Amino acid sequence: MASPIPDLRSLQIVAAVADSGSMLEASRQFGMTQSAVSQAVRRAEASVGVAFFNRTRRPLTPTRAGRILASRVLDLNRDFDALLSALRVAAEQSERVDLRLGLVDSYAATVGAHLVKELMTGEIALSLSAWSGLAHSHAEALMNRKIDAAITCDAMDDLYDVERFPFYREPNLLVVPRGMEAEFAGLDLREILARHRLVRYSERSYAGAQVERHLSRMGIRPPRAFEFDTSDSLVAMVATGMGVAITTPLCLLQGLAHAAQVSALPLPGPGFFRELLLVTRRGDLSSLAPRIAEMARSSITTQAMPRIRTLVPWFTQNY
Repeated sequence: MASPIPDLRSLQIVAAVADSGSMLEASRQFGMTQSAVSQAVRRAEASVGVAFFNRTRRPLTPTRAGRILASRVLDLNRDFDALLSALRVAAEQSERVDLRLGLVDSYAATVGAHLVKELMTGEIALSLSAWSGLAHSHAEALMNRKIDAAITCDAMDDLYDVERFPFYREPNLLVVPRGMEAEFAGLDLREILARHRLVRYSERSYAGAQVERHLSRMGIRPPRAFEFDTSDSLVAMVATGMGVAITTPLCLLQGLAHAAQVSALPLPGPGFFRELLLVTRRGDLSSLAPRIAEMARSSITTQAMPRIRTLVPWFTQNY
């Protein structure tokens, strides 16, 4: 039968006794009784099968084996510390989360890069892959396990096996060509859309479907003319005087290249809102998802809101 492997602490105690020539001094160094030091030395000798001290002499004298151990104990400590460090790194790497994240276009184009950077280099330090696109595509990708989570405006209410973490709510507003603001004063939405062409989001987008539902509830059916999937195209059309649009502050920020040629007005009549939320499959990211949602909220507050307020001075984040 193989001899048991000596524990590191016992070997360290042996080395301390060999260096000082005194079990009493070693007991003080390790905060132990002299009897406990003696037992540790005997335990180490029994494990290795050698004598570390010549007990026929006084003071206590290390044998050649004892002297070798005393000279090598610093290397032993250093190697053991390196082993512990390697084990901890390996544990962290084995628990590292590989996250595939979907980002709705308006978030990806405005503050998505800030969130991605923080997720990859900050406290969480995820291994991250990110995709942008329309909200409806993320619902399908989430259920097909092509992504692990989505920052979206689609709450996926028809799905039951998901968890939702809302983090931002904003009103829809009316975007009009710059310099024409006076023409809209005192008009309700029905009158505005009777006089001006509505530049729409396509109905396949979540924003487009939401706008259409709002207009339908009000009994307004403006003729179809221009329809776009992305906010930058929508804002560009309004900037050139081709009509008005219904969108949100963050979507307006996505069209920043053309924002100087438009004005954002409160939407006449009853308002409606868009909510951004993080959606995951139930149980997949239960501990991590709330932290990601809070980071997504913080990215909007610190990165987007100062720029939004220059475009929509009357907007406050109290929705």
